[in-house]
Amino acid sequence: MMRDDEIFEVKISDISVTTVGFALIFKPVHFSTKEAVPIFIGPLEAYSISNELQGIKNPRPNTHDLMINILNQLGARILRVIINDLVGNIFYATIVLQYEDRILEIDARPSDSVALAIRTGCPIFMHKKVFRESAVIISSEEEETSPLEEKENPLKQKSRLEILQEQLQKAIEEENYEEAARIRDEIKQLKQKDN
Repeated sequence: MMRDDEIFEVKISDISVTTVGFALIFKPVHFSTKEAVPIFIGPLEAYSISNELQGIKNPRPNTHDLMINILNQLGARILRVIINDLVGNIFYATIVLQYEDRILEIDARPSDSVALAIRTGCPIFMHKKVFRESAVIISSEEEETSPLEEKENPLKQKSRLEILQEQLQKAIEEENYEEAARIRDEIKQLKQKDN
């Protein structure tokens, strides 16, 4: 079982629907950072998550609704989901549920885990290692450097990491998620060399 000091709570800050795919953007709940973790998901999972977040109910239960109905009938409840690993480009998650007097950990895809979490209102957590390895800088207009700040230090050299993070941000803004995934992997390798 994972220790609580290895994880922290995250929330979906955005769902990007693009011509090349779908991405859930996760940000920490209890602290502020420019960094976020994009996780690319399939269209059916994006549709299921998006509908639930918007309060749109299907006339018949979809797969995630069915899973919740089964758990309810069995008297089991989901306590939390944890995005707990990243191997290559693949994210892994665990659904932690209580059934009678037992705590069970079920291996699952993050997209399915999140779809269940938002239906039950349970918290979503992320392992610190996953965040460190996959987080990218997502800047808003208010957070961008002002022209005055740039003039104060015109000779400042950008590191390779800063350049890659800017390229990643641009790829996300242009909805080029294949390029974003490639740059994210290069950032991950660079961070590993520094450690």
